[in-house]
Amino acid sequence: MDPGVPDVAFDRWWHAMRDVAATREASLAWRQHRYKFAHRLGRALTAEPPLTGPAVYGVWLQWGLLYVGQTLEAERRLRDLAIGESHHLANTYPPEIWHHVVVVSWSRLPEAAGAVEASGSKAVGEGLEHRLQEALEPLANASRRTWDGRWRAVDWKSSRSLGARTGRQIDDLFAAVLDVWNEAASARNGEPVPSASRVVFPSQLLGEA
Repeated sequence: MDPGVPDVAFDRWWHAMRDVAATREASLAWRQHRYKFAHRLGRALTAEPPLTGPAVYGVWLQWGLLYVGQTLEAERRLRDLAIGESHHLANTYPPEIWHHVVVVSWSRLPEAAGAVEASGSKAVGEGLEHRLQEALEPLANASRRTWDGRWRAVDWKSSRSLGARTGRQIDDLFAAVLDVWNEAASARNGEPVPSASRVVFPSQLLGEA
């Protein structure tokens, strides 16, 4: 056991997972129950009104920011975020324990047009993701797995990636995105947020799943 993981918490988790998968019938019911919740969360993130196109998004646990990502297809990526078939986050931190999720449709902001014309949507999206990760240091983005079973810290400042290079050229857009991001992230459940953003509280959907 890693020293940072309480034995009691791990044992409770292990026994609970064995219980929900104790029989074929229980395993099927567990699979269906989890997908029903994940589907409901995906719809809350992308529908009513529809949310499509480029976006940056963040996932919080109760203690703070866990993950920052970006996509050019919010309608697809955000639906998969909670399901975890092509997105790794839900495999380690299940969406049932997420505190809130923030999405910013950055292409709707006035500052986006010039940045996209200069660099293209893909580079701008990666640039915003890099800038947000560097500024906010979300836990799940701050280190990467290594081949020998360890982790290495991410050094955003020394990166030469497309996102790092583009991020340095979009100060105005980043400032606008960060303003919207902070306002949405600090909103309580049911409070209005900027029109270019969305915030969803997964725990509010648990009873409906």
